[in-house]
Amino acid sequence: MEQNNFHRVESLIKNTDHESSIKALIAGNAPGEIYVDDLMNPMSALLLSPECNLIVGDANNKVFNNEIKDKLDFFVQVTCDNEEWEIKIHEIHNNIAMRKYIRRYYKLEEFKYNDYLNDLDKEYVIEYVDVSILDKLNYENSDKIKNWFNFNDINKFKDYCLGSYIRKGNKILSWCLVDCIVDDKIEIGITTDNDYKRKGLGAIVVAATVNASMSKGISDIGWHCVDTNIGSIKTAEKVGFKKIKTYSCFTPFPPIENVTDLNKEQWTEWALYYEEMNKLKPNYYWLAAKCWAKASNMKNAIKNIKILAESGQVWFAQYFPHSEEFYPFKGDPEWEKLIKYLYDYMNINIE
Repeated sequence: MEQNNFHRVESLIKNTDHESSIKALIAGNAPGEIYVDDLMNPMSALLLSPECNLIVGDANNKVFNNEIKDKLDFFVQVTCDNEEWEIKIHEIHNNIAMRKYIRRYYKLEEFKYNDYLNDLDKEYVIEYVDVSILDKLNYENSDKIKNWFNFNDINKFKDYCLGSYIRKGNKILSWCLVDCIVDDKIEIGITTDNDYKRKGLGAIVVAATVNASMSKGISDIGWHCVDTNIGSIKTAEKVGFKKIKTYSCFTPFPPIENVTDLNKEQWTEWALYYEEMNKLKPNYYWLAAKCWAKASNMKNAIKNIKILAESGQVWFAQYFPHSEEFYPFKGDPEWEKLIKYLYDYMNINIE
């Protein structure tokens, strides 16, 4: 469907009108694609945006359901607008490991954290992001801010505050930026450098972005997070966001925004789930190994890696040096034995 016709699918969205990224897509503010069963009078639609992949309308169109399989990447998440789509998730998606999980949607109700500047140590500096300064950013982690935004024309939003960040010296430590914009409504997201988490910086930088946005006339600010992300939930509520609803999504990955979102028992459950999926289709040994590692189960992680290697799938070797899940095993005799096995016998160079 051409962008100037995107509005034709709006009436199909019944239960997921909280997804501002989809509204931004329809409004032409964000890139993405929409696939429909009928260009003039769509009854079923797949909407693909940078923040959300949404399936809406009639879930019983077999031709449409079969054709959109090719439009969904194997590892992409999907949000279903109604329960009928949830039932048919494996009919429209090629990944058999798709599982339901819960997300939360918050809206700013009352700005509560007015004294956030008093909680900022003198060694830290808050600075604000707008269109005019993006090209000038030249600190460590600047690239993560520059690559954050998904707008068709970012200059359209030159009068908006696009977020803020906390800096110490030449390094940006925490940032809260705008995910999408529709008129006077925005949604924001937050990231903190791993070395500076649990220092209270997240709430401060969110408060700074919220305060600056309100001063620009923004009256509606939204926030999404995984239901298990306790840190994100506490941050949102501290600043003054109120939970509006929970909603379900489908993912082939453990639904986390931080590694601490799941405990060892939950990581174990995901590892066992992937092992069950391997009985149907052997695509998940690497993911099973990483989940076992997060559950601190080196024995089962090694088992899955060996199966993967012995099947001839050596592609995973390039990811070994960068997979932090396995860092705790370094130096352990059994782990070093695995590395030697992969290097010497399977001719896999993981250095």
